[in-house]
Amino acid sequence: MPDLLLRELGFLFDDNPHPMWVFEIASLKILKVNKAATSRYGYAEKEFLALTLRDLLGPDSLEGFDSYPLENNLAKSNLNEVIHTGTWKHKCKSGEFIFTEITSHGIKFKGLDCRIVVAGDVSEKLRYKEEAKIREQELVWTKNSLEALINNTEDQIWSVDKETRYVYMNRAYREKIDHLTGVEPKEGDFSYLHGGYNSERIERWKHYYQRALSGEIYTITDGFTDPVTQEALSFEVSFNPIYNTGEEITGVGCFARNITERLKIEKAIIDQNERLRHIASLTSHELRRPVASMLGLIAIMDKANFFNPDNKEIIEHLLTVGNEIDEVIRLIVDKAFIHVDQPDKYQSP
Repeated sequence: MPDLLLRELGFLFDDNPHPMWVFEIASLKILKVNKAATSRYGYAEKEFLALTLRDLLGPDSLEGFDSYPLENNLAKSNLNEVIHTGTWKHKCKSGEFIFTEITSHGIKFKGLDCRIVVAGDVSEKLRYKEEAKIREQELVWTKNSLEALINNTEDQIWSVDKETRYVYMNRAYREKIDHLTGVEPKEGDFSYLHGGYNSERIERWKHYYQRALSGEIYTITDGFTDPVTQEALSFEVSFNPIYNTGEEITGVGCFARNITERLKIEKAIIDQNERLRHIASLTSHELRRPVASMLGLIAIMDKANFFNPDNKEIIEHLLTVGNEIDEVIRLIVDKAFIHVDQPDKYQSP
């Protein structure tokens, strides 16, 4: 590009919003600089013109610059050739580092073989890219952590879409359904149209999912019979609608917990309380009557004359009352130590 043309198009250089400069290929000296460059890099024009390309580079880029055959490539390149040399780390006068994408074109300036450079500041772009990368890594870490968490519990966790097809299942759910029905569930299958379910269960679960898809949050208790042990199993199942950002229900999240042992314990507590109630009843009624009789008989005994013939009959009655008290005490002891699985032979019909 002739010097005259550069002068005529000077406004495109001087007033360009992107930093620009002209440097000599042989010496790498900067010969001309525009306002955007002095503003972004913080140098006065005179200071900028005292620099070479190497002076603008940060330590990291300087090492790459030394190993990059830039001078030879520039010297051998056609002056009319556009060269994109990629992203470089530049150092401003303040010590701040910025990242720039360098594009240059050959020109003749003051009779010298030079190149005119456009330095696009991509610092923000790279920062956003790095932040996006970090966020992506955090999301992957969170996903992996969550995956590890929900796959290291015996509770069953799964979700379905609006058509009640499986979207997600944790390990415990897959294994439990496979064990109970003999059919392993897979993503994309209709959840309640499971091959191991009978028609009654299919209709029941269709209704469960529809309730949640209507926006209801609720919990039910569901039962299964273990095919191996024939034990009756109970599960507490929670249903929660899943919403998208537009507050539209897109599926259902489900959580199931085996509560068989908990129900056994609760039943044992209820049975124990019932036995305690019977014990209290025996103590209050069955034991009070013979004790009252005993106290009455003792009250009418002739304590002054123990050999009074009437005392003999009273003593016989006392023995009868004592046997009644002994029988009631045996009943109380039996009820106190009855096993939780043993039928209560003294329970009222």
